[in-house]
Amino acid sequence: MKKIILPMLLASIALVASEGTEVPYKPGLLLPPQGDKIYVQECASCHGTDGKQTSFDGFPAQIKYQEIAGMDAKELAKTIKEYRGGVEDKDYQPLNKYGYGAAMRAPTRDLSWDEIDAVAEYISGLK
Repeated sequence: MKKIILPMLLASIALVASEGTEVPYKPGLLLPPQGDKIYVQECASCHGTDGKQTSFDGFPAQIKYQEIAGMDAKELAKTIKEYRGGVEDKDYQPLNKYGYGAAMRAPTRDLSWDEIDAVAEYISGLK
């Protein structure tokens, strides 16, 4: 039985790898953080693929915000962590900055600190 399972497992892995289909990034799987993939999945719908979108026609009305492309990575990571909430100490306070607390908490709630740092680095590199 073991002789059959191992080749089938290896064949399945090879088949998936050869298809070239990209598996969506899943936060919290202990994979190396991939800021670019996280950004596309969690941020681009509001902030645009280039980080320069400054408004979103959502419910209940259009909201406006600043461009995030090229922002300082360290400051941006701190702000995202504050939006994520759950940390209350002198450095990180739950944040409802400009009234966007709930809108920002949803896409950041499952991200680890390392993943947030990776996203902030990616956004910082957008020009």
